[in-house]
Amino acid sequence: ILGWCPVSEEFSARFSCASRTYRYYFIKRDLDLAAMREGMNKLTGRHDFRNMCKMNTEQVYNFERVIHSAKIVTPHGSDEVDFRG
Repeated sequence: ILGWCPVSEEFSARFSCASRTYRYYFIKRDLDLAAMREGMNKLTGRHDFRNMCKMNTEQVYNFERVIHSAKIVTPHGSDEVDFRG
Protein backbone atom coordinates (compact mmCIF):
# COMPACT_ATOMS: atom_id res chain seq x y z
CA ILE A 1 0.00 0.00 0.00
CA LEU A 2 1.47 3.34 -1.07
CA GLY A 3 -1.09 5.58 0.57
CA TRP A 4 -4.66 5.99 1.76
CA CYS A 5 -7.22 8.64 2.66
CA PRO A 6 -10.65 8.64 4.31
CA VAL A 7 -13.65 8.42 1.95
CA SER A 8 -17.39 8.81 2.32
CA GLU A 9 -19.68 5.85 2.90
CA GLU A 10 -20.99 6.24 -0.67
CA PHE A 11 -17.54 5.74 -2.21
CA SER A 12 -17.12 2.57 -4.26
CA ALA A 13 -13.66 1.51 -5.40
CA ARG A 14 -15.31 -0.09 -8.41
CA PHE A 15 -17.81 2.59 -9.46
CA SER A 16 -16.36 5.86 -8.11
CA CYS A 17 -12.88 5.81 -9.62
CA ALA A 18 -11.93 8.16 -12.45
CA SER A 19 -9.41 5.81 -14.09
CA ARG A 20 -7.73 2.46 -13.64
CA THR A 21 -4.48 0.82 -14.62
CA TYR A 22 -4.35 -2.89 -15.40
CA ARG A 23 -1.06 -4.77 -15.60
CA TYR A 24 -0.69 -8.30 -16.86
CA TYR A 25 2.56 -10.24 -16.48
CA PHE A 26 3.68 -12.99 -18.82
CA ILE A 27 6.54 -15.43 -18.41
CA LYS A 28 9.01 -15.10 -21.28
CA ARG A 29 7.96 -17.62 -23.95
CA ASP A 30 7.45 -17.60 -27.68
CA LEU A 31 5.20 -14.55 -27.61
CA ASP A 32 4.60 -12.67 -30.83
CA LEU A 33 5.18 -9.22 -29.38
CA ALA A 34 4.65 -7.51 -32.75
CA ALA A 35 1.18 -9.09 -33.05
CA MET A 36 0.41 -8.19 -29.43
CA ARG A 37 1.38 -4.55 -30.07
CA GLU A 38 -0.78 -4.48 -33.21
CA GLY A 39 -3.75 -5.83 -31.25
CA MET A 40 -3.22 -3.33 -28.43
CA ASN A 41 -3.20 -0.47 -30.94
CA LYS A 42 -6.71 -1.54 -31.96
CA LEU A 43 -7.87 -1.45 -28.32
CA THR A 44 -6.69 2.12 -27.74
CA GLY A 45 -9.58 4.60 -27.90
CA ARG A 46 -13.29 4.53 -26.97
CA HIS A 47 -15.04 1.16 -27.31
CA ASP A 48 -18.17 -0.64 -26.10
CA PHE A 49 -17.12 -3.52 -23.82
CA ARG A 50 -20.61 -4.83 -22.93
CA ASN A 51 -19.72 -8.34 -24.17
CA MET A 52 -16.83 -8.46 -21.70
CA CYS A 53 -18.78 -7.14 -18.69
CA LYS A 54 -20.95 -8.76 -16.09
CA MET A 55 -24.45 -7.75 -17.16
CA ASN A 56 -25.86 -5.84 -14.21
CA THR A 57 -28.11 -3.32 -15.95
CA GLU A 58 -29.54 -2.07 -12.64
CA GLN A 59 -26.17 -0.60 -11.63
CA VAL A 60 -24.29 -0.34 -14.93
CA TYR A 61 -25.83 1.32 -17.95
CA ASN A 62 -22.77 2.63 -19.80
CA PHE A 63 -20.47 -0.04 -21.21
CA GLU A 64 -18.22 2.35 -23.12
CA ARG A 65 -14.67 2.63 -21.86
CA VAL A 66 -11.68 4.63 -23.04
CA ILE A 67 -8.25 3.03 -23.15
CA HIS A 68 -5.77 5.91 -23.16
CA SER A 69 -2.69 3.80 -23.68
CA ALA A 70 -1.55 0.23 -24.02
CA LYS A 71 2.06 -0.86 -24.10
CA ILE A 72 4.36 -3.82 -23.68
CA VAL A 73 7.27 -3.42 -21.29
CA THR A 74 10.00 -6.04 -21.16
CA PRO A 75 11.75 -5.81 -17.76
CA HIS A 76 14.13 -8.47 -16.49
CA GLY A 77 13.12 -11.44 -18.61
CA SER A 78 9.32 -11.20 -18.30
CA ASP A 79 6.80 -9.27 -20.38
CA GLU A 80 4.38 -6.79 -18.84
CA VAL A 81 1.28 -5.47 -20.59
CA ASP A 82 0.01 -2.18 -19.20
CA PHE A 83 -3.46 -0.74 -19.96
CA ARG A 84 -4.45 2.74 -18.76
CA GLY A 85 -7.95 4.09 -19.08
